[in-house]
Amino acid sequence: MDIFVSYTSSDREWAYWVGHQLESLGHTPHIHDWEISGGGDIAAWMEERHNAADHVLCIVSSAYLEKPYSAWERRAGQWAAVANRSNFVLPVFVESCKAPTLFAHLKRCDLHGINEEEASARLKAFLQPAAKPPPGIFPGQAKRSSGLARPCPSFPSHAAMSNVPVGVPLHFVGRDDALAAIATALQRYEGRVAVTALHGMRGVGKTTLAAAYAERHRCDYRATWWIRAQTEPTLRADLVGLGIRLGWVGAAEKEEPAVAAVIERLRHEGGGILLIFDNAIDASALKPYLPRGGAAQVLITSNAYAWRGVAAPVEIRLWPTQIGANYLIARTGREEDHTAAEALSDALGGLPLAHEQAAAYCERLGIRLGEYCRRFTTTPAKYLDDPRHAAAEYHDGLTVAKTFALAIDEAAKLHPAAEPLIVHAALLAPEPIPLFLFKEAREKFGEPLASGLADEGLDEAVAALRTFALLEREPIMDERDPAITTDAIRLHRLVREVTASRCNSAQQEAARCALRAALAAIYPQDSYHKPESWPRCAVLTPHLASCETETADAADSKQTADLLNRASDYYHVRAAYSAAEPLLRRALAICEQAIGPEHPDTALSLKNLAFLLQDQGDLAAARPLFERALAIREKALGPEHPDTAGSLNNLAFLLRKQGDLAAARPLHERALAIYEKALGPEHPDTALSLNNLALLLQDQGDLAAARPLIERALAIREKAIGPEHPDTAMRSNLVI
Repeated sequence: MDIFVSYTSSDREWAYWVGHQLESLGHTPHIHDWEISGGGDIAAWMEERHNAADHVLCIVSSAYLEKPYSAWERRAGQWAAVANRSNFVLPVFVESCKAPTLFAHLKRCDLHGINEEEASARLKAFLQPAAKPPPGIFPGQAKRSSGLARPCPSFPSHAAMSNVPVGVPLHFVGRDDALAAIATALQRYEGRVAVTALHGMRGVGKTTLAAAYAERHRCDYRATWWIRAQTEPTLRADLVGLGIRLGWVGAAEKEEPAVAAVIERLRHEGGGILLIFDNAIDASALKPYLPRGGAAQVLITSNAYAWRGVAAPVEIRLWPTQIGANYLIARTGREEDHTAAEALSDALGGLPLAHEQAAAYCERLGIRLGEYCRRFTTTPAKYLDDPRHAAAEYHDGLTVAKTFALAIDEAAKLHPAAEPLIVHAALLAPEPIPLFLFKEAREKFGEPLASGLADEGLDEAVAALRTFALLEREPIMDERDPAITTDAIRLHRLVREVTASRCNSAQQEAARCALRAALAAIYPQDSYHKPESWPRCAVLTPHLASCETETADAADSKQTADLLNRASDYYHVRAAYSAAEPLLRRALAICEQAIGPEHPDTALSLKNLAFLLQDQGDLAAARPLFERALAIREKALGPEHPDTAGSLNNLAFLLRKQGDLAAARPLHERALAIYEKALGPEHPDTALSLNNLALLLQDQGDLAAARPLIERALAIREKAIGPEHPDTAMRSNLVI
């Protein structure tokens, strides 16, 4: 068709855009700026083109209605339409303005306030001849009792088409923010199809949320179409079904051309259509079936996280404790159990599917929420895998346990290290797990996991587990220095329970032994004097206790006690005494039971605990521990051993703090003699012992005897570490 485009200079960009749209639709637009060169006769051109045109398309704005030239073109077109050329004038409003009386009765196209794709779709539909729409739903269909219905300003209910198979639960709570986020994401696109992906862990309620959005916004769309995206055959079949319902393809048409035709029609005629691709595997599998443009809106639900290449991702998070408690109370009708409901929601980790199973159990057996919480805490795996209380609408009644188990199996198909990695991670504490544990100590995990984690294997295994929403990967900031971050993974508590339950006791014991060996290989030693190691200690320490085993032999027990002692050093130097003390007492108990009360390692644990009590001011409790450590070393190592000298110094120092200088002096003197004999007169430990004895003499007022000891200690340090070393300077300040 030849279409004369009438516009004013202030709307020139609109005229050009419409002209290009007309050309793309196969029409011939006539725009005077495109056809008249300098010095050309505009009036003659207007008369010729206006008379020959099939239609006059008016770009209508407030300025257009006021300009004389545009008014001539509009009025001429109106006269021709009245005289003998019906539908000659095509009003296209690019601004919200009041039309003149004789112009207002014409059917018009509004392009203002919408994005480009929607504008293209509207203009195309406006230029097409009127036709009967496809069949709609029965107007008398019962409304769902979800409480989400609202007036339908865009598409009347009798015209809206929907095949949504999922009902919105009666107790749909806590998702208003997510619904708003979906609406915002779908409306913010311009110039391309709107695609939003809901992602999150299994059982978090993504499918239910998509159904709730479709219900709340059902009148915003002329068609809402649910597509089962978990497999390619169901996805393709549902796309063809949409095409058949809209009259785009015939029922007998072959699948391949039918799918291609539907995708192409969505590109050009997708305005007012919402596609819901439920349970999509990942972006790469779904991308070939997404509209390649147009005004359709697409909502995806998926366990996978990587959607930014094709969609605006919206993460659906776990329920906060209060929301979960409210659901349990509403679902069971137990208003009096609010405190127990909060405790149970916390134990369930905010996972909606687990809340539904718990509520169904309580309702069926008539028990209170607190009793279920007690039973669940004792044997969580049993209650997570009870099919009698699984939600029938959730993937054919899968339990929480079956859901996670299937996900682990699928992740294992993507990478061989995925399953053993998550099994080991599940046995650690419910805290962020630093990935350097598996990277730097991978050899300690044995085969095939060690080889599977080599090179990029760790990243690939984590990616496989993330694809099925089994863990999160996140940087953890150091609590003292936010500039220091550690790459870590985090498992939901129910994922941990289900994963651990896949292993028998022997397998769990073996995994814990491997974890303990890995921690021993990378946990910093002597952190008391190495502040730079504290960030690493901070992320590793919570996992130490989880690696103890019931059947550990003496070597394993020594390793466990050593790790606990290292961790206590970290807490001790930070003055976190309440955290350090139980670790030290546990280390001491392990040593006494596994390697005996008179073993040198037992003496080490006694010494560390005594130092902690001493620093807390409990000298009376520390003294017998120092005395016992000294006795063990004298017996096991001999009276002339340097470690014995260390215990002598430790006990002497405590006696000085208690004011018993007379008892402390012979201990310091004996320690000095041992160091001089065993290590030599110029050893740094000898210098330290000289200092200790000098300080005691100073406390006793014998300054003359103290001075040569201080001078000798200073000379040793200057020779050993240099006169400019900070330790030398510190010790020189003790000279009397």
